[in-house]
Amino acid sequence: MTITDVARAAGVSIAVVSYALNGRRGVSETTRRHVLKVAQDLDWRPSAAARSMRTDAVTSVGLQALDGTSSTHSASAALDLAAGLRGVLDGVALAVEVAADPRSGAADLERSWSERRHTAFVVPDLLVDDPRVRVAARVGAPVVAITPPVPGAGGAERTVWFDGAAEEAVGRYLVDLGHRDIVLLAASADGDVSRALHSGLLTATAGLVATVTVVEASSAAAGAAAARLFTDEQRPTAVVTDGDLTALAVLEAARHRDLRVPWDVSVVSGADAATCRLVDPQLTAVARPWHDLAPAVAAALQVGPAAAPPTARLVIRGTTAPPPAPVVT
Repeated sequence: MTITDVARAAGVSIAVVSYALNGRRGVSETTRRHVLKVAQDLDWRPSAAARSMRTDAVTSVGLQALDGTSSTHSASAALDLAAGLRGVLDGVALAVEVAADPRSGAADLERSWSERRHTAFVVPDLLVDDPRVRVAARVGAPVVAITPPVPGAGGAERTVWFDGAAEEAVGRYLVDLGHRDIVLLAASADGDVSRALHSGLLTATAGLVATVTVVEASSAAAGAAAARLFTDEQRPTAVVTDGDLTALAVLEAARHRDLRVPWDVSVVSGADAATCRLVDPQLTAVARPWHDLAPAVAAALQVGPAAAPPTARLVIRGTTAPPPAPVVT
């Protein structure tokens, strides 16, 4: 029996039940008595998590991942981070939960907090003005956001990211190769990795005669978006993506257009994964050690000692080279 059952039987929201059962302000005395009567009739009992919440102790952490259609990180990133957290969250329960998108993730977060299933949350894949952060702030739920230190970091107070400024390294590397016409292909320009990559590309091309264009397309539509880029006579000489699946779609689109990677166009994946090493040529990518990020996340959750985040790095492989020489007529 959970407070969801109590809310359904009482005909009120989960939040109202939570306020009534915990003696918090925000509900009338009549409603409070009604909820308590229904809870008693249903033989509801508070859980251990609920009791620990009143001491502000972190006893259960919810790691919320977005599914592949919404996430800019590789599918294995959340699992790698979870594996690392299990080794450092001594005596703290950990659950990995998947949300379809940030909006439904916000609803899931509020429900988990109201039902006292988790006492803190870890949230990657933040957007600008992310609804999950807004909900957490409204209900008072502790959240650690896994997001780069760039403007618009979702409004989260506690953030963790990798050292090394790997996203800026992407821009510097492409500029040093000679690229001046670069496209950033991303699921969302508001995504955390997209913003970091865009910032790095703009920093690297500052003061140069160069263009950095952001094109939004989901992983499913990335191939079509890349094909449109490659039909243009002024096609980019380099394409940077926010994830490995999008980068694979770009490689396939280039092959269909008879473009040779990297000699006709360079491709960089904004996230490294096994898929980046299984294609030919292997993808140049940004490698982030998600497993090793766990101690820094635990420290931000205040359940572990202070720890420096690990370093992300640009791994140079076979999909990047200097741009093709201009055709002289």
